[in-house]
Amino acid sequence: MKVKYRIWKYELLVNDTQSVDMPVNAEILSVDSQRGTLFLWAMVDADGMKEKRVFEVIGTGNPVPQGMGTERRFIGTVLMGPFAWHVFERTGGIR
Repeated sequence: MKVKYRIWKYELLVNDTQSVDMPVNAEILSVDSQRGTLFLWAMVDADGMKEKRVFEVIGTGNPVPQGMGTERRFIGTVLMGPFAWHVFERTGGIR
């Protein structure tokens, strides 16, 4: 029996905005830190075509980017040492 779905993890940089190549329709499960690195976990169709998805990592107290194409969906908050990082996915407009 061939397995269609898998759980994959993606490293996120502690950086304002970044794109990640993921299989189309990947379902974001969570974000957290592992050994001091920020990761995002998603359930994916491992054989699916890829698409770019855009994520924002915003520290507490830092400005939130505004303007055209900044519709976003909150994924989660990750505490790493003295910092709290808030992860969002851009959901509409320009990616």
